[in-house]
Amino acid sequence: MKLGTAVVFASAIAGASAFGVMGPAAPARPSTSLNARIAESDMTPEQLEITQLTDRWVEIRLYSDEEAQEKLSGEELEAHTRYHQTIKDDIEKMKVIAEMMVKSVEIPQVAKKSKTQRKKDAWAKKQALAAARAAEQ
Repeated sequence: MKLGTAVVFASAIAGASAFGVMGPAAPARPSTSLNARIAESDMTPEQLEITQLTDRWVEIRLYSDEEAQEKLSGEELEAHTRYHQTIKDDIEKMKVIAEMMVKSVEIPQVAKKSKTQRKKDAWAKKQALAAARAAEQ
């Protein structure tokens, strides 16, 4: 009687622990100030120039090719064209790699021979063996 009670008690504990209460979620990490900008009044002239170039690039980077031809000229147009050509080349390379991966993952399966085909193959093998023996004699 005590053994049965112990088994029931142990299974109840194991069942209850399977649905255990989760602990509190980890608190969200506060973001660092590394991504924050320095106030413009505290920037050196070089930093200010870099910030202006960065802001300009953020604007022109997302232009389509036609939009860039209309709105940009000179060095900005060259940089935009070079950037987008690099992106297009990388996409083409990744397409080739993806096709190679698909080919390696999806290996073509050889169709299973039917019963009649196996019998035909066995008969052909017997005929070839008999012909070889006849040629020896």
